[in-house]
Amino acid sequence: MATATMATAAGAAALLYYTLNKKIQSNPLTGDDENGSDVQNHAPLGIDRVSNRLIQAPATWIETISTLSETLRFTYSETLGKWPIGDLAFGISFLLKRQGNLHFGHIFGGNDSSRLKGPEIAADLRYLLNLLTLCWHFSKKPFPSFLEETGYSEEDVLLQEPKAGILKPSFTVLVDHKTKSFLLLIRGTHSVKDTLTAVTGAVVPFHHTVVHDGGVSNLVLGYAHCGMVAAARWIAKLATPCIVKNLSSHPDYKLTIVGHSLGGGTAALLTYVLRERKEMSTATCVAFAPAACMTWELAESGADFVTSVINGADLVPTFSAASVDDLRAEILMCS
Repeated sequence: MATATMATAAGAAALLYYTLNKKIQSNPLTGDDENGSDVQNHAPLGIDRVSNRLIQAPATWIETISTLSETLRFTYSETLGKWPIGDLAFGISFLLKRQGNLHFGHIFGGNDSSRLKGPEIAADLRYLLNLLTLCWHFSKKPFPSFLEETGYSEEDVLLQEPKAGILKPSFTVLVDHKTKSFLLLIRGTHSVKDTLTAVTGAVVPFHHTVVHDGGVSNLVLGYAHCGMVAAARWIAKLATPCIVKNLSSHPDYKLTIVGHSLGGGTAALLTYVLRERKEMSTATCVAFAPAACMTWELAESGADFVTSVINGADLVPTFSAASVDDLRAEILMCS
C-alpha cells in the first residue's frame, strides 16, 4: 500500500513539474516589439491550438506524462484560462437550454423534404438499431456478457483489446457470417482514461488520401482532434494485420467500423485511415452521436462512407473548441 502511494505521489509530482516546466519554456502568444508595444499573433481557424506533439498513443511513462501535461494545459487554456468560473457555468447552462429548444423538424422538414418510407428504409433502420445495440452492450457490459447478449461466440471474436489506456480506447473485431461482414466496435467514454483521450483536444493536421480503383484520386487536407487521431492510428496499427488476413480469406465480406460518442469520432477517423489501404478501401463507418473530430472539408469528403446518427440537438456532436469560442463571444455580447 505504501509503495503504491509513493509511486502515485511521485507520478503526480513528475507530471506537475513537467507541466509547469513546459509552460515556462513555451513561447507566449504575446510579445514586445521594438517599440515596446504588445504584439499578439492571431492564428486563423484555431491554428494556435495545433499540437506539436507526435500524434501517437504513449508507449512509455515519459510519453504518458508528456501527453497528460499537454492535455491539462490545453484543457485549462480552453476553460478557466478564458472563462471566469461564473461565465463558464452560465455558458454551459445557456447552451443546454438553447439546444433543448431546437426543433429540427422545422429546419429539415420543409416543403422541399421528402418522407422516407418503405421496406428498404425499414431494413436500414433495423440495421442501425442492431449496430446501436451492439455499441450499447459493448460499452456497458463485461465482454462475456456482451457476447451472450448479442448472440456472438468466442469463435466470432477475431481480436479484442479489453482494457482502455490513454489514447487507447477499448475495441474488438468480430465476424458476422450471417451478414458477411467484419465489425470493428470501438467503445465510447467509459473510464478516466477514455475521458483523458476525449479532452486531448488540441488540433493536429490530418489529411485523407482518397483511393479509387487502386490509385490515388484526391487528397483532402484538414485538421482533426488530437486524441482521437492518436487513438485511431493506434487501433489501425493493431487491427490492420488481422483485418487484412481475414478479408483475404473472405473477399466477399465487408468491413464496418462502429462507435458511439468518443468511439464514434475515433471510428470515423479510423475509417479514413483504413480506406487508404487497397484491401480496405471499401470500409464503411456508422458513428452514433460522434464527438466533433474533424474540419468541414474532411467531413464532406467522407459523406459516401461515414454515416452519423444523431439524436436531435445532442450536445456532444456539436461541442468543440471552435463552438466554445463562438459561445463565449455570444455570452460576452449578452453580458
